Amino acid sequence: MNPLLSFLILTFLVRKLKDISSSKSLTIASTADIHSPKHLEALKEAIKRVKVRPDVVLLAGDLINKGNVKWYSPTIEAISQLETHRIVAVFGNEEYEEIHDKLREELGDVIIFLDDESVKLEIKGLSLGIVGTKGSLEQPTTWQERNIPGIKEVYEARIGKVERLLKELDTDLRILLMHYAPTFKTLYGEYRSIWPQLGHRGYEKVIEVTRPDLVIHAHAHNGNKKAVLWNIEILNVSFPLWREIVLVKLAKRADLEQYF
Repeated sequence: MNPLLSFLILTFLVRKLKDISSSKSLTIASTADIHSPKHLEALKEAIKRVKVRPDVVLLAGDLINKGNVKWYSPTIEAISQLETHRIVAVFGNEEYEEIHDKLREELGDVIIFLDDESVKLEIKGLSLGIVGTKGSLEQPTTWQERNIPGIKEVYEARIGKVERLLKELDTDLRILLMHYAPTFKTLYGEYRSIWPQLGHRGYEKVIEVTRPDLVIHAHAHNGNKKAVLWNIEILNVSFPLWREIVLVKLAKRADLEQYF
């Protein structure tokens, strides 16, 4: 083939791939650990600083403090100012299990709650799959050990279930949304002695095997903001850490074969 023609074809393909990459993308907004009303006013100010309209908002738990359900709706009312297409949330340890049904009943029309579950969304011509879970702890808290029978077994079984859910998702983009940390790599800044009570490294293998496009968690207020495992970004979106709404542009991986 003529060298000039080869160059022109290659240039066209590169430009086409860039165009596809830029058009086939979603803007993800995420936050957690508002512990409303504690950080509610700061959250409202952070929302005012957001200059884009996110395609989806992902909430990684602990929006309220100590199960005080009356503060969940005011917090969601503030978050709704982002004018997103959908809101997806997981429960944190402060959304006590006994209020889960009440939250679903009151806000199920506004929020998709995921509790060891998955959902598929169609947004801007892209299919987005989200697996949502509270996550697991390597060492349950003293309260959990005293009050939740078999909690260690629950945490271990959850890891396998999350892996299965991710494998079952056949979508353009896949996100793992959780409350507890899936790795210790985002816990630097927290006392090392409590790392086992902030997350579980068993999810590292899940991430390696299933390769989601993005992993979001919270719970570590003093941890670090992000880490990378196998070229996959792990974001700790805890609001006390960022003091901002975390924004990510997630693009579908372009496939060269479709152009030949």
